[in-house]
Amino acid sequence: MTVVTEGQQREYFRLKLEHALCAEMTIVLVKGKTMEIGSATVLIEDIGAGGLRFLSHLKMPANDQLVLQFETEMCGQPLKMYGHVVRTASWEQDYYEYAVRFTMDEGQHLEINRLVNRLAIRYRQRREATDGHYWKGDRREFLREMAEKSLVLQANER
Repeated sequence: MTVVTEGQQREYFRLKLEHALCAEMTIVLVKGKTMEIGSATVLIEDIGAGGLRFLSHLKMPANDQLVLQFETEMCGQPLKMYGHVVRTASWEQDYYEYAVRFTMDEGQHLEINRLVNRLAIRYRQRREATDGHYWKGDRREFLREMAEKSLVLQANER
């Protein structure tokens, strides 16, 4: 387990995950307008009550007008989170890393914080997190597979 602390920048505790957490990411709002866009599976690298960091094969801008929804399971509980990209960077050659700030009410922040703390305790007790959708393989391989599936879906839609 690694606790990410970057000076005074973090408002909430952030947990670097031992194995990346798979989540379905969907763009739900663009400039205040509801969108009906498909989802993509992404890998969450770290998470806290204030936001998360994830990897994807998709390229997106850092923009507070683009609201993302993440659906996953953590500590045996379904979890739905909303936020916007505040930082984007290249990861490896063809993939991207994103930092997301949550845009949810305080009750939702507290629920995520509770789950993150529960997971941190499990890590400290040396118990592996198994009650969620975790990717234990090579992250590059996962992202390559997601990119290939995306291309196949695009070709089938034509």
